[in-house]
Amino acid sequence: MPMIQITMLEGRTVEQKRKLAKRITDVLVEEAAAPREGVIISFHEVSREQYSSGGVLMADKGKS
Repeated sequence: MPMIQITMLEGRTVEQKRKLAKRITDVLVEEAAAPREGVIISFHEVSREQYSSGGVLMADKGKS
């Protein structure tokens, strides 16, 4: 039973998450022979102040 945890910046719509969940599940079913009902996906959304890349908060990226 695969469990996928996705951490991403907040702001995606429910429809976007719905599509991601379906496509990721489809890949696991097709490529890893996982049973569809056994694929679990959780979305963890974080604010730009709680996420950094390259040592810089996402909230600070693009600021001069």
